[in-house]
Amino acid sequence: MVLTALRERGAMSRAELARYVRVSPSTISAVVQDLVADGLIVGTGDPPAQSPARPSTQSSVQPPARPPRTGRPGLRLTLNPGAGAVAGVEFGFRRVRVELCDLAHNMIGSAECDLPEGHVSADGLAAARRLLDQALAAARVPHGALIGAGVSLPGPVRHHPDAIKPSAIMPGWPGVTGGEIEAALGVPVSIDNDSNLAALGEHVWGAGQGCTDCVTIKFHNGIGCGLFVNGTLVRGPGGGAGEIGHTTIDERGPLCRCGKRGCLDSYAAIPAILDALAPQYGPLTVTALLALLDGGDPGAVRVVSDAADLVGRAVATACNLLAPQRVIVVGPMAEAGEVVLGPIRAALARNIAPNDAPDVVLGALGPRHTALGAIALALGDSDWLPAATAS
Repeated sequence: MVLTALRERGAMSRAELARYVRVSPSTISAVVQDLVADGLIVGTGDPPAQSPARPSTQSSVQPPARPPRTGRPGLRLTLNPGAGAVAGVEFGFRRVRVELCDLAHNMIGSAECDLPEGHVSADGLAAARRLLDQALAAARVPHGALIGAGVSLPGPVRHHPDAIKPSAIMPGWPGVTGGEIEAALGVPVSIDNDSNLAALGEHVWGAGQGCTDCVTIKFHNGIGCGLFVNGTLVRGPGGGAGEIGHTTIDERGPLCRCGKRGCLDSYAAIPAILDALAPQYGPLTVTALLALLDGGDPGAVRVVSDAADLVGRAVATACNLLAPQRVIVVGPMAEAGEVVLGPIRAALARNIAPNDAPDVVLGALGPRHTALGAIALALGDSDWLPAATAS
């Protein structure tokens, strides 16, 4: 139980372990003493990390020469970082990113590259394998030390068995199974959609820490949503949890890629925002849009504020059902700050009374939230424990 907690949650003090595992402090002390003596866990005097984005100071993941003492107050414990590593693989619409994490939850490597628009799964998986091998080589970690990989995809995923559902978002990927991804990467994998994993990343390492009930909104080319209820990510066997972007705004509205009319995505996602601004500004990139917002351009501010208001109304429905403590906003449009957060807060205040409105905050992990969520998924789904404990 102690090893599983450290695998999934990272550095913890003995007091935190006792509360998390729900055993007495004296039992934890005895277990920790044995595990340190066996070299399975090590101590660190560092304060609790708010994000795994800080690079490890180690040039490799070699185990320490001898176990550290465990009696100093405030000492935090982790799995021995030299015992293995975990990968997070994030497929975007036209980009793939790989992040590596050791078993002490230190980030030890990363790599990314562009993908051609409309790429097929074989090309994407081959690129991901190249990046994974590059990141492992740079970190001096053998491929055999990987205990698992989490894989994020920007489309619907069915679970048990894992497979990518047909979607216009990823036309070259429908029907690809978790087993096929596992074979391509050469490591056990867990897969999920990007919104769920953005929520998981923020819950484990970012703005959702310590929050048992939370809604994470990914404001991107689609409006995604990840839900935490009672400390658990709501995934659903059909992969349909949190599809807030396909909430109907107007049944007579424009056709959405899902086949319905008038979905939130059609009015508020980034492509809809850019289309609304095109008559006045011409073709815009997201970077150019953010520059307009930063300069206070009234037209850009109005269109984005209107989109954020629609997002806030849809989020209010989820809040009325779940009463979350916090709403976290991530994705490219989160970089607009209060231009986006302000209308969402106002929409929540209007639409969830008499309940108290949740806090509305920006994510804390920057563009790496989804890849880090993929790592957290792999850590949570893995049944790996050090070989010495197998009996």
